[in-house]
Amino acid sequence: MALFDTGRYIAGLLFTLGLIFGLWYLLRRYAPGLVRGAPVSPGKSLFVRESLSLDPRRRVVILGDGAREHVLLLGLTGDMLIESRDAPDGGASQDPQGDVS
Repeated sequence: MALFDTGRYIAGLLFTLGLIFGLWYLLRRYAPGLVRGAPVSPGKSLFVRESLSLDPRRRVVILGDGAREHVLLLGLTGDMLIESRDAPDGGASQDPQGDVS
């Protein structure tokens, strides 16, 4: 009888894990914008290159869009564009997923 109960517990655990991973797969497949890190579209090239927290209320973010970089100051009262500049050519380009090619 104890072996039967242990089998039921393991089957219940596997069923629950299957439901969790099935929901995760469906979210990644049909709603990629809801899952962090999932590419929304292969044609999009906007990405956060670097982020620095100045204090609990303000943050400096460098956004890249391929050929240009934009330095933004983000805060509670508003956001400010500090600088827009050409992206540096370091020989190796960085794609939105963070891989160096």
